[in-house]
Amino acid sequence: MARVCPLFSSSKANSTYIGGQSSGILIDAGASYRGMLTALNHCNIDIDAVKGVFITHEHSDHIKGLHQLQKQRAIPIYASPGTLEYLIHKKLVYSLDGLYEINDKPIQVADMEVKSFHTPHDCEESLGYTIYTNDDRKISVCTDLGEVTEEVADNIQGSDLCLIESNYDEQMLKTNMNYPPFLKKRISSKVGHLSNTDSAEFIRTLVKTGTTRIVLGHLSQNNNFPSLASKKVLDKLDDFQLGKDFTLDVAPVSASGMVIAL
Repeated sequence: MARVCPLFSSSKANSTYIGGQSSGILIDAGASYRGMLTALNHCNIDIDAVKGVFITHEHSDHIKGLHQLQKQRAIPIYASPGTLEYLIHKKLVYSLDGLYEINDKPIQVADMEVKSFHTPHDCEESLGYTIYTNDDRKISVCTDLGEVTEEVADNIQGSDLCLIESNYDEQMLKTNMNYPPFLKKRISSKVGHLSNTDSAEFIRTLVKTGTTRIVLGHLSQNNNFPSLASKKVLDKLDDFQLGKDFTLDVAPVSASGMVIAL
């Protein structure tokens, strides 16, 4: 039975474990190496269970622990060609060994199949991932995108579980005096992040087409609250029954031991 363990999820650190107790993968390594060990331990997962790390993009909240993880463990690292080029050029990896490009061909790892798709974000070449388990479950992880493109929708639909970004509340971002106008524009652009409203609208499409487990991720700690993001989704799904037609969770900011079994 596959499990999804959101280890870290915010604008400061992101990492998710997917797989069984003895074999699985990480999507991103955006926390410290020690922090990821602790978070995995809270989920009763040993670091030796990680058979591959799939990087979405090069921003620090997704690769913060990558250098030390690679130094301590010989775990294959997968990313888009653009992301890998940036990581190598900026010396953000410990070694060139164990780095692999991922494109339109699926990767077989930890008894699962991992496929990538492009996401619209202001970085070199960002990706989302769909994971197919050996018991015919489909899991999607998609954060850091300014809009839901046709490519994104085509790849995510049909997922049993989807961890999807719900980054900011529009009113909170608008009235946040600590954020300069250029940053607000960047966040709300089509290569920025998904608002609660945009996320909820797409989640409605997912649930209508059969997705039963929704996890909201990458919530801004400055421009959002879990209660706001959740309410927006529940309002959009008022003709579906929570707990019967779908489940709704918010990925934790840091190690909480959350485990979602499929």
